[in-house]
Formats: sequence, C-alpha cells, structure tokens
Amino acid sequence: MRNSIINNLSLVIPNPSHEAEYCRVMERWETYGEKIYPPSMRRYSPKLNANVSFAKWLEWCEDDRTTGSNLATNAPYYFHFLINGNYEILGGIDISSVNTYRGHIHAGIVPWRRGKGYGTLMLKLALSRCNEIGLGRVQITPHKDNIGAIQTILRNGGIFLEDFYDDDILCSRYEIDTNNSFSRRT
Repeated sequence: MRNSIINNLSLVIPNPSHEAEYCRVMERWETYGEKIYPPSMRRYSPKLNANVSFAKWLEWCEDDRTTGSNLATNAPYYFHFLINGNYEILGGIDISSVNTYRGHIHAGIVPWRRGKGYGTLMLKLALSRCNEIGLGRVQITPHKDNIGAIQTILRNGGIFLEDFYDDDILCSRYEIDTNNSFSRRT
C-alpha cells in the first residue's frame, strides 16, 4: 500500500525505524491512566503481565496483517501510525477488509494531540486506503459516549445505522461510503 499524505500527515505501517518514537509515545500515553486505543497499539501483554519489546510488538502487527490469529475475530487487518512531517506518532488506526460486528476501522489519537482535527484527517486517509483495497463502504462502531469519535465519523460522511451493546457497553454503528465527496475531500 502506498503512503497517503494530507496536510503533511501520512499513514504508515510500523517498521523498525519507528522504535524510539513508539517507545516515547507509549511511555507518555501509559501515564494517562486510560485505555490505549486502538488496542493493537498497546505494547502490554496480559499473559506476561508486562510490556513487550518493540520487536515483539512488530511481530504481533505482522501476525495481525497476515493471519489475524491473535485477534478475537481472526480477521487480518492493517495497523498504521498517523505520522506528521516531524515523524511524530500522533495516533494509530486499524483497517480490516472484513466487516466484523465491531466494524472495519478502529482508531485513536494520542491524548495530548486530541481536539486538533487529527482524527478527522486520519480517518480521511484511512478511507482512501479502504477505497484502494476495494472497500466501497465501511462500518465504524464507537462507544455511544465517544462524542469526538462520532464527530470525526460524521465529518467524513458517516451515516448512523443503529445502536447496540458490545460487552455491556452501548455503541453506535455508522457507515461511510468511501467514494462519497466527504471522504475524498482534502
């Protein structure tokens, strides 16, 4: 997949050159005491009750891309960093070509960069990627109380489909046409 660029931002698949920046970002994010989202960005292993090395985390990412065997859905997906022109990691996003009950896309912006439009631009880049791999429509399922995520989805042409419960958490399902004028604007 090619790198997509909007406003000096790009989506990139993690590689060894990102190690120092990833570790810096995770050290800071982990001090916030909140869940790191998307889950694939976390370096913590519940089985080991510890953080794994960057090399091990990259292995997880490769497995997710090729087999999806570490995931509850067993559906392969691509994890990307959102990177700016200074090579800072601003967030992460998962894209799956398989629509699970939790949707095609899962994303998160680092806490200290939220509210600046990065989520909207990251989703726009991801929708372009989805279009490239032949996904004409994608579904995204944020928690009902995640107003920032819902606004991001709506800004990119999202249409509300339904509310549902996932592990006792109220979520909303939205669909986006990757060919529509909202997702194709730069």
